[in-house]
Parts: sequence; structure tokens; C-alpha cells
Amino acid sequence: MRNRIELNDSWRLTGRDFRCSATEDLLTGPTDGWLPASVPGDVHQDLRAANRIPDPYFALNADHCRWVAEKDWFYRCDFDAPAIRPGQRAALVFDGIDTYATIYLSGAEIARNQNMFTPIRVDVTDRIKPGERNQLAVRVASPMFSVEMNDPALTNWYTPRIFSRKAQYNYGWDIAPHLVSVGIWQPVYLEVMDDVALGDIHVRTRGWSKSAARLNADIEFDAVPGAAECDLVVEVFNPDGATVASLTSVCKPEKGARVPLSISPYRLWWPNGLGEHALYRIRVTLKRGQDILDAREQRFAIRKIETYQETVSIDESSFYFAVNGRKTFMKGINWTPADALPGTIPASNYRTLVEMVKDTGANMMRVWGGGVYEPELFYELCSENGILIWQDFMFSCAAYPETAAFIKEVKAEANAVVRRLRKHACLALWSGGNENDTSFGRRFNIGWDVLQPICKRLDPDTPRIPDSPFDPAEKEPYTPLRGDSHRWAHGTSYRSDFYLKDVSKFVSEIGHLSVPDIETLKTFIPENKLWPPHNEVWHYHCSDTIKTGWDYRIQSLFRSIEANGLPEPKSLEEFIEVTQTLQAEACRVWTEYYHSQPHCGGILHWNVCDCWPQISDAVINHNLEPKKAYYALKEAFAKISD
Repeated sequence: MRNRIELNDSWRLTGRDFRCSATEDLLTGPTDGWLPASVPGDVHQDLRAANRIPDPYFALNADHCRWVAEKDWFYRCDFDAPAIRPGQRAALVFDGIDTYATIYLSGAEIARNQNMFTPIRVDVTDRIKPGERNQLAVRVASPMFSVEMNDPALTNWYTPRIFSRKAQYNYGWDIAPHLVSVGIWQPVYLEVMDDVALGDIHVRTRGWSKSAARLNADIEFDAVPGAAECDLVVEVFNPDGATVASLTSVCKPEKGARVPLSISPYRLWWPNGLGEHALYRIRVTLKRGQDILDAREQRFAIRKIETYQETVSIDESSFYFAVNGRKTFMKGINWTPADALPGTIPASNYRTLVEMVKDTGANMMRVWGGGVYEPELFYELCSENGILIWQDFMFSCAAYPETAAFIKEVKAEANAVVRRLRKHACLALWSGGNENDTSFGRRFNIGWDVLQPICKRLDPDTPRIPDSPFDPAEKEPYTPLRGDSHRWAHGTSYRSDFYLKDVSKFVSEIGHLSVPDIETLKTFIPENKLWPPHNEVWHYHCSDTIKTGWDYRIQSLFRSIEANGLPEPKSLEEFIEVTQTLQAEACRVWTEYYHSQPHCGGILHWNVCDCWPQISDAVINHNLEPKKAYYALKEAFAKISD
């Protein structure tokens, strides 16, 4: 039977200069003087807990924390290894290290990785010492200095980010600080398995009639060469827990198994507002005689998601989703990471935010391509709450390298991500990324030629597009005539022709800036900088942490007030009130307008929640307090039932 031993406790941490020697003392010696480390977590989190850095979210403090990403960091954890019987195997698994990692066991290097998004699995059957203390060390090298910018022709705002397969927003964005995360950001564990174990399980809906639903359970095995046959037991339970299917067959471990399933009666999964979010459960057990070799459970749904581009005129085509054959207007919000340091987000925050999104009446979120592929909990919560997920790959606003080495890294990432996420009921669309196609003078070949084929091969049932915005005619990605559209005009009236004469067929980004409440402002702006807002702290927390002159957003707030015929605010309280009111009205009016357009398939507002304390388009502050716009969306979405 598979035995999983969690290794998330008792970690220690110390910093060294970039490319220092990985000495025996660092890898196996005493850890006296090292800091306690959180795993999963982030180095900044541990340094803050030890009072080694100031609060990076206050004032300009993030600038004084940049040195953290310029160091190499060593993590250490000792563990007792269990006994391994003849024929069994052991593997060390890191679900995610951010980003440039070298792993050592008892002083010997066993693996390297340079991708925040790909798991690391290392066979350590012959390396661990059962019944003894084993010394595990991880060197996480500086993400600033490890990157190799091997194509000088690729220029960008903050070019180094495009060569690192890590969260792009880390390097500074108009919605995020320049705070480059580093550390072991996902769980670590040791697995001991028999000669045959379960691999991926993918339950696919093939169709349904009035009497029964037809599915396939595609099951993969992880087996040593020459492993003997096993019994495969598959059980399916309905949302109430009752058994609705059960079968046993003999399987050959070197091959995968496809198990046809028929469920009658059955219940479909529907998005929020349209019906039940019915989740079934499949339990797969591998046995040899009476011995259980492995067992796994996961949830799935009976549903079908499709996209359509129907001809409107010679140059126009609509873009909408159909759920279980029903054309559905998507009313939703863009999801960006809930914190600037993604490894530090507590499970309770995910639960709160997804429930808040559900309570607006939204039926979709777009996971934006400048952040991270979220943990399993996020997708489970979305499936439970009927929130469809438009999933970007993590590429945003750049012309990315196309070297053989980079493409190899991307393929490994995409294979891992698609295989991990395809099982979730909430998954509605794969998008190659955000604003990459032709944005920087060249076609986004990664989206078109690398990611699309991987999605088609591994998850053929889920719709896919090469990038967002997307023009199916491959003429102009930013056209409102076809595909999806991003609509941005900060500093204008939300009732201007740019918005209310727009003919976009699906608005996947649109937003209006506002200022958070005064108590929130006081948590990150010093008292003497609160008013007037034309100062470096406001600019810093409104967009300009990479010092590129992105200070236009403060001015655009005043310009939008003027464009709406309102007097200039004379106090901070007035500024907060008028900007939050304008944002709320914009959310309501835009939702009503695009829903009224006969060929528009949806609107996804920007965005759910701030990743740090800031002035932004978010409808929920970083401290999880809703703005007026949150309630406006709730009111507007309540009027839409299709």
C-alpha cells in the first residue's frame, strides 16, 4: 500500500551569497543559528517572522527587501525513513520549488529544477537509510542572478522575467510589487510504493441519454518493468454517497486501462445559478490477492463544456460558452494571486474568496496568465461552488524565448499542469496566456504551436485558445469583432463610446480603478502621506514598484472623475467615496450593457482581490474587505439568469 510521509515540518533556513560552495557543513552539518522555515512558504515570510526584514507591504519597504532575491537560500530537514520491503520503491516529491533548485540527500546531489510550476519526483529507493535520520537539503538559488538572458533581441518591461519559468507578476506589475518570491512554495513528501501503483486518473464524459450517462475512466499505472498482473477495482459514488457503479478487472501494469462506466440515473453538474453542482466520486483500488497495492479517490462531474464562434457578418463572429448544450452568458471576474508571495496564502483565504465570488452570482473566473497555477484546493472549491475556470498558462505580456531549451521546459510544465488540472469539474477553457500574441511584434508561437497540441492530446474535451485576447481569424487579436476582447480606457468616463458602443463578442478583461477604505489605506501609507495623493507612496502602491514611470494611474483617477462631470475631491474621504462609487457604477453599467448585446457571450471583470495593499481595480481589498463594486456586481449578476 502506498505510504505518504509528509515532510513539511521542522525545516530550517539560512542565506548565503549567490553561487557559494555547497559545503558539507551546509548540507549535513548542524543548523545552529538557522531560522525556522515554513514549508510550504516563502523566504520573505520567514525573514519577516524573525524580524530580519520590515513589513514589505508598508510604504516603500519592498525596495528594502530586494536583497532577499539576490541570495542563495539553503533549506534543511532531517527525517526518519521507514523500512522498505523487497520490491517496494521510495520517491521524494516536491510539488513546487520557487524556482532554481538543487536537492541533496545525505550530502549528495539528487536533482535539479528550474521551473516553479513543475513538480520534482526523485527515486530514492537506493539512497535513503531506513531506520536512520536522513538529511535533506535544498538550495534555492537567487532568482535574480540565476536567470540566463540568452536572447538579447527580446526586450520588454523588465526583461529578466521572461526567461524564468516563475510567476511573472513577481517582478513588478501594475497590480503587484517588485517582490521576487523564493522558497519551497508547495508540499514536500516521501512516498513508499509497491511494484505497481496508480498514476493519473481521468474520468471523461462521453455523452448521455434520458436513461443513462456514459463515461470513460482512463487510468494510468506507475510500475516497475515486469510487474505481475493486478486486480483493478473501480467504484463510483453519487453526490449523496451511494454506490452507482462497481466493477473488477485484471490489468497488465505496463499498460493503462480504460474503464467504460454507465450511470443511471445521473445528475449533471451546472455552474452557479443554473442548477446543482453535482460531484461524483471515483475510488480506484489496485489489489493482488488480498493485498492492497494502492488506492485513490477523486471527484468528477458529468458535464460538457463547449465554445462557439458563430458567424454574425462577413467579418464578425460571436464567442460564447455552452454548458451541457445550454448557451450560457458568462458573468465573472478575473482571478489574480491572492498574495504577492503565493506560497504564503492560507487555505482559509481561498475558501473565503471563492465563497465571496459565488455570492456575487458569478459563474466564471479567469485565472490570469501573469500569476500561478493555483493549488488543488482552489479548483476543488470552484468545482464545489459552481465557478467555471478559464485557465491561462503562465505567460503574460511578452515575446517569450523560443530556444530549444526553453521550449523543452515549457512542454514539461504544460504536460504536468494539464494532467493535474483536467480532472476538475470547474475547468472550462485552456488559454495559452495573456496578451502575448503579436503584442510585442511577433506571433505567440508557444501558444499556437506548443500549448494547443498538448491540450488537444491530453485534454481533448476541454476547449482551448492560443492566447487572450484571441482572434480565431488570426488577423488582429485586439479586434472587438471576433473572439474575446480586453477593454481598457482608464481616465475616461465609464459611459464613453469606447465602452457603450463597443461590439466585443466576449469581454475577458475590463476594470475601473478605485481607492480602498481609509482604514486599509492607513495599513500601508504613512499618516503624513495620506493626502494629497500625488506622492511616491501612492504611486508605488498604485502601479510603479519597478520605477518605470507608471505613475499615470493616480492622474487617471482624477481624469475619470472629471470625465464623469464630477467636482474634484477636496479630501481623502471624498476621494475614496467618489472613486468607489464610480467603480461600482461602472461594474453595474458594463454588465448590463454587454449582456444586452445579442452576440456577446460574457464579461469577466478585473479583478477579484488585491495581492498586496494597493489602489486598483479589485473589488475586494487585500485584507478581504469588499469595496462598493463587489455589491454592484452582486446586484448586476442577479439580473442575469441565462
